[in-house]
Amino acid sequence: MKKGIAAAPGTGVGRAAILQQRVVPHICAGADPVVPGTLDNELERFRRGRAVAVEYYRSLVERVRTSAGEEEAEIFEGHLEILTGEDLEEAVEEAIGTRHVAAEAAIRAFAVETAREFEELDSEYFRQRAGDIRDIGDRLAEAVYFGSIADSETLAEESVVVAEELTPSATARLDTDRVVAIATEKGGRTSHAAILARALSIPCVTGVEGLVRSVRNGQWLVVDGDAGTVETDVDPDRDRELLKRLAERRQAERDRAEQRRAWSREHEARTADGTSVSLAANVSGTTEAALARELGVHGSGLVRSEFFFMRFSDFPAVEQQVAEYREICRILAPHPVVIRLLDCGADKPLPYARQKQEDNPFLGERGIRLLMNRPEQLRAQVEAISRVAQEGYAIKLMVPMVVTPEEVLAVRDLVTYRDLPVGMMVETPASVLALDRFTETGIVDFVSIGSNDLVQYVMAVDRGNAAVAHLSEELHPAVLAAIAQVVRLAHGAGIPVGVCGDMASRPDTALALLALGVDSLSAGISAVPEVKAAISVVTTRELQELGEVLRTAPDAATARAATAVLADKCPAPWEQEVQ
Repeated sequence: MKKGIAAAPGTGVGRAAILQQRVVPHICAGADPVVPGTLDNELERFRRGRAVAVEYYRSLVERVRTSAGEEEAEIFEGHLEILTGEDLEEAVEEAIGTRHVAAEAAIRAFAVETAREFEELDSEYFRQRAGDIRDIGDRLAEAVYFGSIADSETLAEESVVVAEELTPSATARLDTDRVVAIATEKGGRTSHAAILARALSIPCVTGVEGLVRSVRNGQWLVVDGDAGTVETDVDPDRDRELLKRLAERRQAERDRAEQRRAWSREHEARTADGTSVSLAANVSGTTEAALARELGVHGSGLVRSEFFFMRFSDFPAVEQQVAEYREICRILAPHPVVIRLLDCGADKPLPYARQKQEDNPFLGERGIRLLMNRPEQLRAQVEAISRVAQEGYAIKLMVPMVVTPEEVLAVRDLVTYRDLPVGMMVETPASVLALDRFTETGIVDFVSIGSNDLVQYVMAVDRGNAAVAHLSEELHPAVLAAIAQVVRLAHGAGIPVGVCGDMASRPDTALALLALGVDSLSAGISAVPEVKAAISVVTTRELQELGEVLRTAPDAATARAATAVLADKCPAPWEQEVQ
């Protein structure tokens, strides 16, 4: 048995599906390598690999046509045309024959040059296709080198996803209906694998040292997201009774999840003495928006637009963004929807953004910094959000990773609909300490605390590093003081304060936030019922008294003990109603 960090509750039993990034050496080399063997052999490797890639894309077209529709399938039909076209074949054969390079290097040269030509065209459509060309080149080179194309979208039923690290771009391609559990070597409770798992009610354990090396594809695993363990020594014949009990336990968890959803749907977020609390949900797209609506939330306080961007091989056009944001707003109407501008970089890389490797990416080009260095993409996203606002939807724009007023002003200058509310995320010490420069000048309409990054930067702890995850303490006096200051400065200027980080997704820390005066919470989807239940049994007076304790707590232990007194008051109300 291996021990890690309990990141998402529940138990999952299934076969390991190891997700590993395949590295093609001939692509990664600094210079074109000398062809190993004869030129004829290299040409034959290219043709065999192309046959594999063609078959892969044909099956992908059919799968997408079934799951997403004809329009989306046509994108991959276009990829097939490039793969089977004469331009590719002639370019690769010429490179192999005249420059004596490996097939993989010849493919890469074609993809790079063709993508560059597309990017120089006046047509926005063809510029958008440059990323497709690079992606096709990577897939074809993979097929040549490995003889196959790894595809996380084709998981077997009841798979336990195992990875060194599960990036947002990888999770965006997962068929989560087939995933019974997730286990990773890297990451903590606030890593993106954990956030995704909690949102979809998938058991998850992170920070499991040496996991990938110790298991093989297809091996039976038991992931306990409550205990933070991964059992690798599982024999279906020997452990038949154990697996039966675990399957029954999993079914009971599913039944309980349905009871939770039904209860949440019928109950508002309201304190015991009748005070209404604005509780929204964090979503990554239309599917999660529909799930959130079924839980009876007040819209979304955080739409992670980067997950939408990760579904594309290049930056989506304005029209594509408008369609996505409009549909999310339609699903959650009449409640407000907050679109966070593209927040990629650091632990959320966007492959086609082609960012330079950084020594410390968490302090590098991410959030609004990346967008200001790509003004066309910033303008496109602001324009898309503005158009949806002009259609009458209750949409808001939120700027991530802000440290200076000039960053917010740069966004405001691009807004084409004057009634669009513009807010900022408070997740850096700079934005906390100098918040009055934003609030007193009236350049923001609302602020939202991103508690995951705020804790990371205040505590100087990499939230994805399992070795220091225990130092990521949300109720540390420094973190509480930062939140209290944000509330005081924002309220002094009449500006509302929300929280969209992980602190809003647990009953104890959610109550702590309300006690400190936060106006609204946006929780992970799976956490909404528990947060509603916790709110329902406390009074406003109790929250005020808790706030007094938190503002003077000498250490995290004192603060956590005080919040636990309130958080533990209520057993699961959905279970009481069933009885």
